[in-house]
Amino acid sequence: MGEVKETKTNNTKETPEEEIPGVITTTTNAISDFLKKTKAQDLINWGRKNSLWFMTQPMGCCGVEMIATGCAHYDTDRFGIIPRNSPRHADVMIISGYVTKKYLPALKRLWEQMPAPKWVIAMGDCSISGGPFYESYSTVQNIDELFPIDVFIPGCPPRPEALIQGFVELQEKIKAKKDRGTEY
Repeated sequence: MGEVKETKTNNTKETPEEEIPGVITTTTNAISDFLKKTKAQDLINWGRKNSLWFMTQPMGCCGVEMIATGCAHYDTDRFGIIPRNSPRHADVMIISGYVTKKYLPALKRLWEQMPAPKWVIAMGDCSISGGPFYESYSTVQNIDELFPIDVFIPGCPPRPEALIQGFVELQEKIKAKKDRGTEY
């Protein structure tokens, strides 16, 4: 059998980072904990709730109501709710209407391209429960198992006022730090 040789190392102790007098060092976890416990998090959430940009990807008849909500008559700009065409500029995805199995991979890709923090609103009976397409061969059921839905807006199709109310509820969730879409 072969012999095992022990090698001697220096007798110096490896110490963690030494404290430097007059210098405060920190970690990213400490900064994150600080922001969660102070008024700074409230300020950040105020900015987030007042600048919700939703991605326009209308599906079905609910999509027409979503487009109408983004037009001048309802003036969602006064709430900081602005429609965007790019997922890289949006922080709210509205699943408006039915989602087919063919469209689901593209919808997931759009969700992955959105920057965090991001939120999801399920608008209409088709997106919530399948609506008249319940148990259809081509329609995705239980969309809440695939996306972290923050607000459900029932109706067939829900009126633009209901979508605005859904945005107000989402703003309240963000203000109260109870959103499910992110881990910030």
